[in-house]
Formats: sequence, structure tokens, C-alpha cells
Amino acid sequence: MNRIILLITSLLIGVASAFAQTDFNTPGAGNPIIPGYFADPTIKKFGNTYYMYATTDGSGAGFGPAQVWTSKDFVNWTLMPMNWPDSHWIWAPDVMQHTDGKYYYFYCQPCIIHCGVGETPRGPWKNILGESEAVLIPDRFVTNAITLDGQTFVDDDGSVYMYWGTWGIYKGFGCGAGKLASDLKSFTETRLIPNTEATDFFEAPFVIKRNGTYYFMYSSGSCHDHTYRVQYATSDQPLGPYKYGGCILETNTDGTIHGPGHHSILQEGDNYYIVYHRHDNPHSNRGFHRQLCIDRMEFAEDGSIRKITPTHDGVGALAPAVVKSTNLAFGKSVLASSFYDDNFRPEYAVDDNNGTLWRPRGMGQEWIEIDLGRTQPIQTIWTQFEYGTQFYQYLIETSTDGKRWNIFADKRNNHLAGSPMVDFGKTKARYVRLTCTGGQKNGFGGAIWNIKVFSGIEASAPQQWLGLTAADWNGREWQNNEGMLGGAFTLKEGAARTGRMDGRDALILEPGTTLEFRHPLISPSKEHTISGLVYRLGRWQSYEAESALSSGVISLQSGTEPLIITNIRYYNWKQEPAEQAYDATTDIVRLPAANQQKRGLVVSITADDFEAGDTVHYFSNHGVDGYFEAQKAPSVIREVQGKKSFHFEGHQVFRSSFSLPATLLDNAPYTLEAWILNDSIAENECVADFTTSHDELEKIMLVNGIEPRCGVINHYGWYEDASYKDMKTLEGKWQHVYICFDGRMEQVYINGQLISEKDIQLLIKPSQYVTLGQNAERNWPFTGNLHSLKLWDEYIPMKK
Repeated sequence: MNRIILLITSLLIGVASAFAQTDFNTPGAGNPIIPGYFADPTIKKFGNTYYMYATTDGSGAGFGPAQVWTSKDFVNWTLMPMNWPDSHWIWAPDVMQHTDGKYYYFYCQPCIIHCGVGETPRGPWKNILGESEAVLIPDRFVTNAITLDGQTFVDDDGSVYMYWGTWGIYKGFGCGAGKLASDLKSFTETRLIPNTEATDFFEAPFVIKRNGTYYFMYSSGSCHDHTYRVQYATSDQPLGPYKYGGCILETNTDGTIHGPGHHSILQEGDNYYIVYHRHDNPHSNRGFHRQLCIDRMEFAEDGSIRKITPTHDGVGALAPAVVKSTNLAFGKSVLASSFYDDNFRPEYAVDDNNGTLWRPRGMGQEWIEIDLGRTQPIQTIWTQFEYGTQFYQYLIETSTDGKRWNIFADKRNNHLAGSPMVDFGKTKARYVRLTCTGGQKNGFGGAIWNIKVFSGIEASAPQQWLGLTAADWNGREWQNNEGMLGGAFTLKEGAARTGRMDGRDALILEPGTTLEFRHPLISPSKEHTISGLVYRLGRWQSYEAESALSSGVISLQSGTEPLIITNIRYYNWKQEPAEQAYDATTDIVRLPAANQQKRGLVVSITADDFEAGDTVHYFSNHGVDGYFEAQKAPSVIREVQGKKSFHFEGHQVFRSSFSLPATLLDNAPYTLEAWILNDSIAENECVADFTTSHDELEKIMLVNGIEPRCGVINHYGWYEDASYKDMKTLEGKWQHVYICFDGRMEQVYINGQLISEKDIQLLIKPSQYVTLGQNAERNWPFTGNLHSLKLWDEYIPMKK
């Protein structure tokens, strides 16, 4: 793709202030309150800090990792990782503080609920019942209540109740509810709150108490579309019976607040706020890119809940702002290497709006450049990438004239996920340019919610400033690749090398060696936590890292004996003892960066390599090195309607000698082309399965069937799959199938006709081989003819 440069003029910021209700893309809009895709929020305030626990969304099916967002002012939020849950699904979390002073974390998988306990609202957590996957509430623990979306309510006497349920719309079904024992490990009483009391109960119960009345709130409709909404019922008892009260929150008239639901309530004095998720704008396929919003909730004089008007404004700060500097980038002119379309314009990166996103067109080294209007001091830059739970690699440069550039922050080898990504420096510049160079996963370009540029030092975000493992030693310096400050320990004297000691990789400082890390923000007088692990006396133990810290410097010295060290951590906040104890026994996780070295044509086979009548047991792949070999019966080459073809009769299965390259992992772009002729098309017939995993969205499977959901391409994703309603009319005719995916939109063509175009997201895992004639599970046998098949690890649009 040719790199296009677009000059975007300054936004008219002041216009929005004339309206009581902003549009979804108005600069400075307060909703969504979090920059990213999250759902099922539970909002809590412990001490002077707000905590937002939520399902990690935008990952296909609400797959983790475990995280919590924290804020002191309810405007500036920081993503903080947690150690648990460590499961595949982490849905609808809830945290409460019990009378014992400890915190209890509830979350669900389909369809069970777990409970963890910790000393702080951030953990570290441990399953209350022992094993990590021990189940507190199994499915149908209460008859006709499908177990999901557990939420606690603490009554005035300290009694703890829990409510849970999903798909409660069936006759006789509803919401499970119960009173927990004092140790929270069992129930002393349970009940089904039927959907005759909570009309149209679907899922996501949440209970509050006001003036002696219990308000049982819940979501109705389909979570995938505009029908999702919040309703409520009331009672004078926590377990009911309840009386229906009405709908209080639903999709707005223009559809930009779409499917609001699965909420929680925050009470501040006499004020009530409802925090909920809604679908992103533009709305993604099946509504699995949800975002978190907040609005006021008010009561009428009779105690009923007034209908809530959902807004793009939000409620603003609920406490004094932690950011003291003005965002110099707000509303400024921008240049960009590209942008995806008008829904993802470059100016959205400088509009201070968590609901608008700049998305570049490609997946390579895309850049965005901000013109601040004049040369100004710059000391801090915050970047909120599209996915805060995965790491991005990038370079920030500044310039006074737009021609000569200086490095402000070099994160081209960053392995730390976070939001915001905070970079510090000290310069004067008019122009700021950020170039995304890579990241943790394929198929996720450097899309950005917001870039914020400050003249002052804005260090309020609680983050890991230093994080170093043995893998970060490059032979010359110890790079801070898992720390927000970036930079490196430089070798001042002596020598260092990596080694493995007692099952752990380490950096070994030879006698007389000194490594130094310098940064003006590091200081023993500022709130911090510093730690490390050192190998001494035949075992790993905590390193007294505080002695290595002085103003602006951390100095590691080996003395007369080697210093064997790893897991150096420095936080810009004070950890609790339980957190420090966890770090002392846990290695820093250093995930690899995605492989971006494209292979081009990966799979390429053709029957033209043979003569009609040949019996084929194996054949060469003209893409990456390798071949295909018959697992059972061979295929006979037939010439049909002028094309040679591999003939399949349902029992021919070929398997490749090679696996897919890493460039096709995750959400990577791909292009697939095939010529198929099928005399009798069944419901499901698999021509080629390029993947060996079988979980949701982990498939790329070429199908030739009449199945109305996935008759052409199957990703095990329902909404992401594609079919062709007129497939039966193609029996006995050659089909030219062409499918291309750019990391967002997948287009499916048959014989040059576009039959499907929609935004999808894939989660492709490493695969052992490619299968022809059936899928990897040996189902869906193919009975037809295949002339040729090609797969590229890049997006190649269909030629018109």
C-alpha cells in the first residue's frame, strides 16, 4: 500500500460546549470513561481510590488477562495487572471487602463462579477453596438458574448475599440468589428469583438498598444488539419476592449509545452513579468490543428509579484531578502515515475522547505526527493504545521544525503492557511523532485512543517503572524492557553474562562489576518499592535493592564475589507486604514480540503438477518448504470441465509436513484462494483446515457446504463465519473462492461476487499442520474436486 500523508486541520473544540448532550465523537466527551474494550464493570471505592473490575473485551470471547483499572479522580485511569484468575475466561468480576478486612474476588467462567481472597483490592489473589480452579458455585446450583455474572450485596447487618444468572428468559428460569455463610465458602439459604418477578430477566443482577427498599437491577434483551437494557424490581427483603419496576436504561435514539447494560452502582454521599458497558462506535460485529460508561441515577419521590438518559458526557471528575498540566496535544493538527477509513481519522488520537480511535490502514510501521502550534516544553507523553492488555513497541521523536528529529522515548524493544504508556523526557519542541514498530500480537496495528502531551511531569499513574530479567541483557547493557521508564543499566566497569542457576535464568555480574541505571525521577525520598532476586548460599532470596538506590541512580555492584541477580523491579508507589511477598517468589513474565517477517505465499498447491489419471499419495507445496501426504487413500487426478483437479470422495485426507508460520498467529491478515467443484454439496464439507486448534475464533477453515452460518469460511466464531445462500446453485460448477482479511474486515468472494464483508477478530494459535479433505478433528469430509489452493500471510485485496 502506498503511504499517504494526510494533513488534518485543527478541531473546533469550542463548538461542543454549546450543547447539553455531546455527540459520540465530540472532543473531550466523558464517556466512555476507560480507553479500551471492557465489559461487565464492577465499580468500587476503597479508601481514596476507585477500582474498576471488568471483563477484558475485544478479544473475541472475553478472554483475559486479569486486570483492574484504578483512579484517584475518576477521570485518569491506570490499567494494573493482577495475578489471578489465571483461566481462559475471566468474566464479570466483583470485589468486596469483608468484615475480616480482607478482599474477596468473584469471577465466572461458563457456567461456574470462583472466589479468591487477597490482602489488597489488587491482590495477589488465591482461590478461597484452595486450587486455582476450585468452584464456589457450579452450574444450576439453584435449579433453573444458569450460573454466571455473580454479584455480591452486603446488607446493613453485614450479611453477604450473592446473585447470579444468565439466559433467565426461559419459562420457569430466573436469577439464582443466596445468603453466604460468614466464611463466604458456602450458602446458608438460596432461592430462585423467577422471571415472573424480574420481568424478562436475562443476566447481570445487581442489588442495592435505599430507605429500606431492595432494588434488584438486571439486564434484559440480547447482549449482542440494541435490545440490551437495564430493568429493575423492588422488595422489602434481599431475596424477594420482587415486584417489577420498569426499564431504566436502553439504547438512545441515534444508536450511538447502543446496547447499554450489565451495570454496577457507585454511591457517593446522596449521589448515585450507574456504570455500564455499551457497544463501540462504529458498532463491531456481534457487539464484543464493549466500552465502559457512567451516568447519574436518580430516584423519584416515591422511591422509583427515574429513567436514565445515557450520555456521551459522563459525569466528570469525582475528586480533585491528579493531572496538573494542560494536554498540549488536545485538538491540534496531525499528520498520519495512513488511516483506515473515516471512522478512524487521525484527529481522533488528539481529541481526548475514549470512544474515538485512530486506526492506521496497515500493520507495518505506521506513524502519527502532532503539530503543537509552537515550540513548547515537553516532559511527559501519555499514549493510550487500542489494547492496554498487550504490549506495543514504538518510538517517540520530537522536533522544532518538523525536519530534524530527536528521540524522546525509545520503546522499540518494549515488552510491557499498560495504559497509559507513560514516557518522560525534557525537551522543547513543536512537533511530536510516534511510530509504532511492532508489538505482542500480529494483526493489531498501532491504533491509538489518545496521545496526551504535557509540559510538566505527570507521574500519577501507578506503574512498574523498572522490570528486568536475564533475557533483557544484550551483551552490552541491561535493557529495561519490562519497565515503563525504558532505558537501561549501563556497564560502568567489569563484565556480565547470563547463566542459569537453580532453575532460573539470571544475570551474573563478575567480581568488580558495576551496572548503573540513571533517571531523574528515581529517588529514595519519593514513594516507591524496589526489589529483586539474588542467588546466594545455594538458593534464591530477596535482594536488598534499597541499598542500591540513591537520588537518580540505581547502582548494582558485585564486590569480590559474583552477583547473580534477576527480576529487578521498581514501582512508583508503595506496595503492600502481600504484594512484595508475591514478587519475591514470582518471575517477571517476558512475552515474545510478534513475528513480522512475512513469508508471502505460505500454501500453494495445484493439480497442474500432475497428469489426468495419476494416483497421488503426496505432492509438493510451492509456498513454504514442505509437502502434503495422504493419511489414508490417495487422490486420483481428474480433468473436469477443462481443469485438472485432486478428486476427493470423503475418505481422502492429506496432511502437511509443515506448520503455519508465526506470521499467521493471532489476528494476522491473510488471503485465501481456491478453485473448487462439488457435484453434491452437503451441509458441511471441509476443503482445507489450516489450523489444528479448535477453540472459538482459532480456526481458518475453508468450507464448501450449505450450512447457513459457515458454508464458506469457518472460524468457529458464529458471527465471524460466512456462508453463501445460493451455494446449491453452484453444484457441478467451478467456484473461484477468494477470501481476504486485513486484520479488521474480512471479504469473501465467490466467482468475483462479494458475498460477505464484515469486521471480525481472530485468535489463531500455533498449529501443527494443514489438513486437506477434512478438518483437523476429522469431521466434515469433502466430496468434490480441488484444482488449486493458495494461502498468503498478508492481505491482498481482490482485483476488480
